[in-house]
Amino acid sequence: MELRERRLAQIVRDFMEGYVLSQEVGRELRAGRLAFGTVARLVGDAEDSALYRLKEECHALFRLDDARPRTEVQAEELFDLAVGALFHETMKFREGFYLTDSYGPRLQRMMAEGSASGPLADAFWRVFEAGSRRMLESEAEAEELFRETRDQLLIVLRQLTASGAVARSLVENPARSEQVFAMPLTQLLADIYGTADRGYRLAIESLIENGHYAEAASVLELPEARAAADGALPFARGMASYYAGDNLAAVDSLARWRDDGTSSPALWRQSASRVLKALAGNVEVSDHKLSERALSLARELTSRPR
Repeated sequence: MELRERRLAQIVRDFMEGYVLSQEVGRELRAGRLAFGTVARLVGDAEDSALYRLKEECHALFRLDDARPRTEVQAEELFDLAVGALFHETMKFREGFYLTDSYGPRLQRMMAEGSASGPLADAFWRVFEAGSRRMLESEAEAEELFRETRDQLLIVLRQLTASGAVARSLVENPARSEQVFAMPLTQLLADIYGTADRGYRLAIESLIENGHYAEAASVLELPEARAAADGALPFARGMASYYAGDNLAAVDSLARWRDDGTSSPALWRQSASRVLKALAGNVEVSDHKLSERALSLARELTSRPR
């Protein structure tokens, strides 16, 4: 299940990237300044395009599984189909845009100069105009399909109410999540996890469990997230400081966490004790008092469960 949740979290990230890019494509197209490079980042036939990655990930992950509830499988299957349709619709837009952006101006120049005329030029111009119309239609259809697919993704996510990996994918870039789902992040987390606090707590625990202490501290510094894991901020800061090479800040933060005592799981105490012992034994530590302080704190964390 853990691997499946991590893969789903990446699907969420790639969908959000594709959604934001599609909005950029629409704005730039209407403003008359769209570059093909932006379109290629959205859709193409290689890993450097968001929709290609999304399509491949969905096809690999969402397959019928008789061991899982049929309603859950149906939601995922529909999302998978919608992503496939999105990919092919935006590929049509890509081809139409390339035709109009690359060939159109050259044909117009040649016709103006008189170097392109006759039946071939007329036929080419009709192809160009038809391609331009299809491009605009494809962009509008893809924009609507993106919104409907986003709503289907929410249905899929509501069925994974305890996924810390997915929660991480939503809280790591709050502005992007709010742009894509068109609601405040706290409301989005409450929609999926029942309460915003639960969503933040799952994300923070997942970040800490996987050693992303600086990222966990950044989330915990948000006022709306701090209450979700009361007392965890000094722990995350202390661990992040150790791995950043700031020994004094590490000991100070972990000591504050020890004194606070509101959030002290055994696994966190073990991790903190391990880095404190490593810090104390570091030959580069020239401050004997800091080394003794680190060892004392390490012993206390391992001998006094809370």
